[in-house]
Amino acid sequence: MVRINRGTCHIWGAGDYYGNEGLPAAGDCVIAADGGADRASLAGVTPDLIIGDFDSIGPRPAPPGTDICRLPADKDDTDMLAAAKIGWQRGYIRFRIYGGLGGRIDHTLANLNLLNRITAAGGQALLYGSGSIVTALSRGSLSFPAWRPKGNRTISVLSSSDLSRGVWERGLRYEVEGMSMTDTEVTGVSNEFLPGRPSRIEVASGTVYVTFPDKAPEPTWATDMTAAPSLGEVTRERSHWLTVGRYLPEEPHEGEPDKERVSGRDEI
Repeated sequence: MVRINRGTCHIWGAGDYYGNEGLPAAGDCVIAADGGADRASLAGVTPDLIIGDFDSIGPRPAPPGTDICRLPADKDDTDMLAAAKIGWQRGYIRFRIYGGLGGRIDHTLANLNLLNRITAAGGQALLYGSGSIVTALSRGSLSFPAWRPKGNRTISVLSSSDLSRGVWERGLRYEVEGMSMTDTEVTGVSNEFLPGRPSRIEVASGTVYVTFPDKAPEPTWATDMTAAPSLGEVTRERSHWLTVGRYLPEEPHEGEPDKERVSGRDEI
């Protein structure tokens, strides 16, 4: 059973940023995934750990007191997944992820899969985008306090699993009671918060994505799931399913990291 840390793990990635990043509070943890260390530095945030294959980070020394975990480029995990695994090992089951939307579409999809992985393990992650936040919800609820939107008031709920049952949406412009959703439907797009009214999203089984404005008050998350002991070990090699094509020479990975680009206190 994982020993839960009540704080939040902030993961800074190397993707796009939108000015809605939060500063860590006492008891929180900051992990920079590769080039996310540069973005954290620009924001005045010092990571507790920098992890990655270092193909996107700038040539600067790590801040004093920051640990380094260097990974090979040829591996299964993305640097963001590796960061989440380390955060979970340190007892964090709540995550805020920055620099994970926009840019490369494959990285965006991988980070949506990361949300699913975290929620399936009994945790919660908020992924910050342009004016909006996306999270995944399984066997639980998100409760928003009353607020008065100015501008964007859209909230959407979409199934990320084949089937999600017992979906409730209360206190919104359109209310839903016990609906079943599939991942081939778009019924839950473009609902709206109502001024001065609290709202709540629930799902009994399956997993749904919930998107909402980054100006909305952070919702209270609840689940009856027990947190898994681990998100898995950090991979340092490629899966046995993956082999180099026999018609292609084994060439250096494009953007192969320079082992001297980042120096830090400890390799972990």
